[in-house]
Amino acid sequence: MDKKTIVRPGRTIKEKKIMQIPVSGLKIGMYVCELDRPWLETPFILQGFHIRSNDDIDEIAKYCQSVSIELSEDSWLPATERAVPETRVVRTQNYINTSSQKDELRNAKQTHANARALTRSFMDDVRLGRGIDIKEVKATVSECVRSILRNPDAMLWMSKLRTKDEYTSEHSLNVGLLAITFGRHLGASEEDLNKLGLAGMLHDIGKMQTPVEILNKNSALNADEFAIMQKHPIDGRDILMQHNNIYHGAIDVAYSHHENMDGTGYPRKIKAGGITDFTRIVMLCDVFDAVTSDRSYKKGASSLNATRIINDQIGKKFEAKLAQQFIDCIGLYPPGCIVELHSGEVGIVVSTNYRHRHLPNVMVVRAADKQPAADRLVNLERSAGAGNASQLIKNVLPNGSHGIRVEQYVQQGLIFD
Repeated sequence: MDKKTIVRPGRTIKEKKIMQIPVSGLKIGMYVCELDRPWLETPFILQGFHIRSNDDIDEIAKYCQSVSIELSEDSWLPATERAVPETRVVRTQNYINTSSQKDELRNAKQTHANARALTRSFMDDVRLGRGIDIKEVKATVSECVRSILRNPDAMLWMSKLRTKDEYTSEHSLNVGLLAITFGRHLGASEEDLNKLGLAGMLHDIGKMQTPVEILNKNSALNADEFAIMQKHPIDGRDILMQHNNIYHGAIDVAYSHHENMDGTGYPRKIKAGGITDFTRIVMLCDVFDAVTSDRSYKKGASSLNATRIINDQIGKKFEAKLAQQFIDCIGLYPPGCIVELHSGEVGIVVSTNYRHRHLPNVMVVRAADKQPAADRLVNLERSAGAGNASQLIKNVLPNGSHGIRVEQYVQQGLIFD
């Protein structure tokens, strides 16, 4: 990656200090960075979080006797001259939708079905020791890019079609689709969107070398199992390096997508300067999809909670500016999320309102008493204009809430007006 030299003036910075304390000493606002047991033996989604309520302290107490907290102290950093990576994602386009979501769904359904089948196929090939047909993967990614350029909502809607038993392949596909969508939001060229899609789709290919009993374990991994799982970025790099016709950035993404901006990631513990922009993009998409997906050992979180988790990890795992742009791209209410209106009714967001992103179109499927209701499409922008506050969004709910499974509506071919 090209670099330039900059001079940073002397400045005061916050030095991090780690202190171990008993759980009884925890207070709201503290940042928990380590537990006295492996993270995956607990229900905590990310490895580090702020305590926001006494309920958080009570939950920690169920699993731990002591934890380590992160404190900050001021110190002086003298002026330095250093090389920093040039950005690789350059805004070259301001994209607009050229197709309605209803019209694009006709293309997106077949494109998504092809991509879904291909991802399962090349994952199986690698597991069996065969190579990947990179040319075929590139062609499929290109079809996804063209669909997302016409209207991203259609493909994001199709991405809700998930099967829990095929998590790894479908997660890889969804990360690729999210990376393309985010790249579109950033104004990346179509060439770069194809590279991002390829990198996202192949980022977890190393997991095909992870023992199946660890990959598909129905409970949290123990320390030894997690150490084995942490090898998959190295395995991914090695698998992709065996292919001569692959974009080299996809190899770096596979190798680096579990690194953190503060150097606490794995496998190399590299810091921000060594993490490319494409990798940073895929890292965000990877965490968002993982947090919102149902797994064999946990239920997925709502999209709103996922963006809050990303926001909480700014400066540790994620770069601030890019993370905020990702949150702006996803929006408060992306297609396929389940929302409760102030009226008590519950529905599914079916399309984004790009003028007023907090006022999407919602298909109401549950009445105020949470019982099934005749499907009814509500244009929240119209409701707001008419002063009907009861038809505005109150909460965002996880998939499965009140018996609503979004993938069932995708399978049934929900009709958009």
